Amino acid sequence: MTNLDRLYFFYRAPRERFRQLLAIYGRKPEDRLPDARTFLTRFAAHKSNYLLGFITDPVTALFLIAWDISALRTNVFAALGSFCFGLLTWTLLEYGFHRFVYHKGNTLAHKGHLMHHESPRLLLGMPWYVTSGFFLLMWYIFAVRLRVPAAASFFGAIAAGYFYYCSVHHIQHHFRLANTWFRGLTRHHNIHHRLQDVNFGVTNRFWDRVFGTQYRKEDYKLRAVARLNRKN
Repeated sequence: MTNLDRLYFFYRAPRERFRQLLAIYGRKPEDRLPDARTFLTRFAAHKSNYLLGFITDPVTALFLIAWDISALRTNVFAALGSFCFGLLTWTLLEYGFHRFVYHKGNTLAHKGHLMHHESPRLLLGMPWYVTSGFFLLMWYIFAVRLRVPAAASFFGAIAAGYFYYCSVHHIQHHFRLANTWFRGLTRHHNIHHRLQDVNFGVTNRFWDRVFGTQYRKEDYKLRAVARLNRKN
């Protein structure tokens, strides 16, 4: 690799991607979809990007937890408590992002999720460098600069929860497991693919029950009739 190639790789290539994003978001919302699909196909629906995330996400989670205990000397029980709280927080984040980010607006996240609903077996995922970059930024701010005890374990749990979510979601669309609990969870998710305003939880059904978005046949029929009446 020549010096010119290195310059392009480290400076010009990311800049070109940023320009593509600006071009997409500079358009009217109704005109963004074709360009968004092209961008997502190149940078998110790539097999290497998809599979790398299954390596970088757990490694990032382990790094954050190890740093918290070894570098910051956080008490193991405090780190464990923060980790458990982070896992619980992740379940709500999973529900919230799926319902209010993936299914709302005209963002790249929304467009990518539309592609997933159209082709559930497509290897499409958040770019691994985006997720790793986010968690490393949180590590630098809260663990390196501010040195907040147990913060790294909290973000490590979020990273671990995201890895678990990606793993469960992949298995749901690519494998058939005999486990009764998992089959029920897969049916829950498959209903969401048919009826996109219910069943937003992927790894659990708890928040769907809390917020009243779990599919129930009779309730769904009544809501559908009510929507039709409002339109008329």
